[in-house]
Amino acid sequence: MSRSARAWRAWVALMDRREPATALALVRIGIALVVLVDYLWIARLGLIDPLWSRFPAGYATGITGWADALGLSAFGLWAIAVAALVLILVGAGTRVACVVFVLVSAQQAGLAPDSESGVDQLFRIVLLILALSRCNARWSVDAWIVGRIGRAMPAQVPAWPRYLLLFQLVWVYFSGGQNKSSHEWDPLGGFTALGHALMDPHNGRLDPSVVSAMFPLTRVATALTITFELTALLYLLWLYFAATADRPGRLRRFANRARLRWIWFALFVFFELGIALGLKLGSFPWGMLALWPVLLLPDELERLVDRISRRLARRPSA
Repeated sequence: MSRSARAWRAWVALMDRREPATALALVRIGIALVVLVDYLWIARLGLIDPLWSRFPAGYATGITGWADALGLSAFGLWAIAVAALVLILVGAGTRVACVVFVLVSAQQAGLAPDSESGVDQLFRIVLLILALSRCNARWSVDAWIVGRIGRAMPAQVPAWPRYLLLFQLVWVYFSGGQNKSSHEWDPLGGFTALGHALMDPHNGRLDPSVVSAMFPLTRVATALTITFELTALLYLLWLYFAATADRPGRLRRFANRARLRWIWFALFVFFELGIALGLKLGSFPWGMLALWPVLLLPDELERLVDRISRRLARRPSA
């Protein structure tokens, strides 16, 4: 058999793998919750009309589309988006709800291009991938309905959607590191990027005097951040080494013993929590954290969920 044939068979086998739906279900719930809170916060601030209506009701300047053809107002688009997010959260009509939200969100982006950030585009990509997956096979109304009619959702679902989400996640960080061309992110600039960002009056949450007092720590955090981002693609290798720990290889043994994967995972969590606590970046850090289940091996996630379930079951009722 030729190398190309072996490579093709290996690729087909990889894409045909099955695993529990736990990771995809958790991502579905997490992303829907984060975006839903974002939309409810927009309503609380009274920004629905200003964001997605044209003058004089609002400041939308982008192109119109099917929303105008259907006569949908800014509130109508917002209401459809919220309804779709609730359905995604509980897993009811999940695939249709994912597609509906993506269409509405894209229409809102067209109406007001400056009203969203890169994370909104990431949310749409994630939800499209989830629409093509069996993320509703666990913890969903869809699964409950299927069970009630005498059938059952598959215990094992295709793994390739999780692979896509995993690659999307690490690519976001790697490309982010590649785009940090300022010397504030390297030794020549003294690793001052995060310190300066935290003291920015528009984006920083902390008092500048507090940031100034801990400026040496922000230098360390900047160095760790750029290292974390530039090594993001290596996480795929560390994950592969963990999944094939029984195979020989010095680099595999070193990576597993040094826990390089868990070091990167810890940096991921601390990086996003640091952003959430120190910078005003909206739903970005919480949206990225919602993708954490795809970073674990399926058996690791199952053990974690089982452990949490057992602890909750042992908790005495009030």
